[in-house]
Amino acid sequence: MIAPMASRRRMAGLAALLGTALWQAWIATAAPMPTLDRRQLLRLLGIVPDGAPPLAPEQVERVDLGDVVREKVTYAVEPGERVPAFVFLPKAGETRLPAVLCHHQHAGQFEVGKDGPAGLGSTEDQHYAIELARRGYVTLAPDALCFNERQDPTHKLKGVECERYEALHRLTEGRSLQAKYVWDARRALDYLVSRPEVDRARIGMIGHSLGGQETLFTTAADTRIKAAVSSCGFASLAVLKRDRILHNFALFVPGLAEAGDYGAVLALVAPRPFLVAARTADPIFPRDGIEATVAAAREAYAAQGAAERLGTFYEDGPHEFSPAMREAAYAWLDRWLKPGAPERR
Repeated sequence: MIAPMASRRRMAGLAALLGTALWQAWIATAAPMPTLDRRQLLRLLGIVPDGAPPLAPEQVERVDLGDVVREKVTYAVEPGERVPAFVFLPKAGETRLPAVLCHHQHAGQFEVGKDGPAGLGSTEDQHYAIELARRGYVTLAPDALCFNERQDPTHKLKGVECERYEALHRLTEGRSLQAKYVWDARRALDYLVSRPEVDRARIGMIGHSLGGQETLFTTAADTRIKAAVSSCGFASLAVLKRDRILHNFALFVPGLAEAGDYGAVLALVAPRPFLVAARTADPIFPRDGIEATVAAAREAYAAQGAAERLGTFYEDGPHEFSPAMREAAYAWLDRWLKPGAPERR
């Protein structure tokens, strides 16, 4: 693994202070920085519920769209807390189909949430749940906390105020908003694999922006995901700090900068296929921060004989999930999840 930038700077400073001889003696006895493992990642994310309640799924509506069926469902993520989501079911295909969890973007569109991937809101580039269903996937698009039907139930806090409240109060309790998002995404996977139409050996995940961020963390945490795509979802914390770029509250996980940064999280996905799709002029995710993250993970992929399973797709332009990017993303999922795909690990 590549050491975090901050650690390298401290080491260089120590070398200057100690002199060459003392520095060489010091590093000979110093313990190497530990490689982030899945258990350590979950510990960084913070406290999660002791156990998951029964899903107790309920169907709210069922709409025939011609080539696919759209269901609205709810299921339990924690005691007393249910998540609304859209499920898309292709009418044709195998008895059991590959399935993809589709996480929506942020964009400050707190009223949109799951409606974006479902094709019911936002812009066309966000309609990936219904587009993938029309390619033969069962897809699931839930609301994340603070979005659409999961905004502040008291109606006191609006938009980013709700997000800030959920993030900061969790920090005082040894938890994080990122841990909550990952927990809820894993419950979404629980729901997906419970569906009789789904082949649980062929589960994928995709998302743009916040959705790309959650795709990275959830895929690192849950090995049920066999292939994934993140669009404009992350760059190294070191570069974001350098360029003074603020982001959604969940992006900032306490201690992650010293535990290997986002590259260490991506390394946990290895050897499973992961595509990083990005735009070269994205103002909130600089390209050098993306490339540093990918470079840090390549060693883990190469060590497991899976170098070809970490892919990148760059396109000129600002923060967007363009038609060319979506086609590359869908082709990536087809390659690894459709019939005839290479052996999944």
